[in-house]
Amino acid sequence: MSEYLPPESSPPTKKKKEMLSYLPPEVITLILSRLPVESAVKCTAVCKAWYALIKDPSFIPTHLQQAVSLQEGDLLHHGFIFFHMCWDNGAFVGYKKLRLPFKSGGFKYFGTCNGLICLVNVYPFPWDVILWNPCIRRHFILPKPDLPHGTIRRATLGFGFDSLSDDYKALLLVVFHKDGQDSIEAWLFSLNKCSWRRITEVSPKHRCCSGVRQMAFVNGALHWHGFLNYDALSHVIFAFDLSTEKFHVMSYPNTSVHFHPHISVIKYEESIAVIIPASHNYNRVDLWVMKEYSVNSSWTNVLHPTGEGRELVIDTAGLMDVYGVRKNGELLVNVTREHGRGCELATLDLNCHQNEQRLKRLGIRTQHGDSYVGSFVESLVLFDKGEQDTKGQKRKNRKPKKRY
Repeated sequence: MSEYLPPESSPPTKKKKEMLSYLPPEVITLILSRLPVESAVKCTAVCKAWYALIKDPSFIPTHLQQAVSLQEGDLLHHGFIFFHMCWDNGAFVGYKKLRLPFKSGGFKYFGTCNGLICLVNVYPFPWDVILWNPCIRRHFILPKPDLPHGTIRRATLGFGFDSLSDDYKALLLVVFHKDGQDSIEAWLFSLNKCSWRRITEVSPKHRCCSGVRQMAFVNGALHWHGFLNYDALSHVIFAFDLSTEKFHVMSYPNTSVHFHPHISVIKYEESIAVIIPASHNYNRVDLWVMKEYSVNSSWTNVLHPTGEGRELVIDTAGLMDVYGVRKNGELLVNVTREHGRGCELATLDLNCHQNEQRLKRLGIRTQHGDSYVGSFVESLVLFDKGEQDTKGQKRKNRKPKKRY
């Protein structure tokens, strides 16, 4: 998809002008806002007025609202090199293959939001962070923050949308080691301002962030697993509200607290959930859901008790990663393959009876630590800023009749 510019040498004919003049501007806006992304981009070549309208920053969120309400809900799956957009249906069929617009094998997926994919090249530090809209083939490279000198123990990053200011923001937490002690600094990037600033007023001092792969963006806040006062036994869920720019702490369910390096915080409908693997067995896992967001007393174990504990026994293969929940309530997980090396994508139906809960393998190969699945919606975000992709797929995408 090339960059569309308003036509200069071939203006609309008199008949076309007369037809367009019959429609009020608000009707034209409504019609264009309901178009798929690819069609909306092509419409920028119709005339200068449409080009200006679709490029207008106020039109992009209007189109996004329509896209969210009209689309049935797609999933984005990242395998080894390619991203695939998939129907969120039983077969998990991919219908569009997306190639990264830049050469690098070190980029990791750090989440999606409103059609943007946050990619991070984690080596070396400071990271290269890129916001990428594959549907319009545009990307935005974040400037690097002016971090202080010092030994960096670990870092983590989250990405989401501030609905109050209509701004996309990224939160960077860095653990520095200096003079025999660890300290944390928090930095916030604003896409509207195109700059980083240090969060000094509410910086999470004396707290240790875990080396998580990504944060869960729910209800306007980023969530991740961490510890209080560097105590491995005091693990909690940290949250950072992108609108108020304040930190707060959520407690884990008291009955399930035990340390495990692979505890995951995920989005579960309009709230959060935690995946707590058993400390002694990868084939056992607890899933707790916060039924009422930000209410610690609302934690509920959605998996029925098995035996003496509350853990669901998965009888097939080792559970490696948990990606989240599909719109039909099924849990998306990454498990080792039954025959051969590697992993594959599977689902677990949480709505059926406990005795009937079994893994359903989808036959899609994955890679532990480098394959991700997340919800996705096509949008025009970044259409008015960023850079046009110069590399990537050249062939027109076609809907395959079988799985990719």
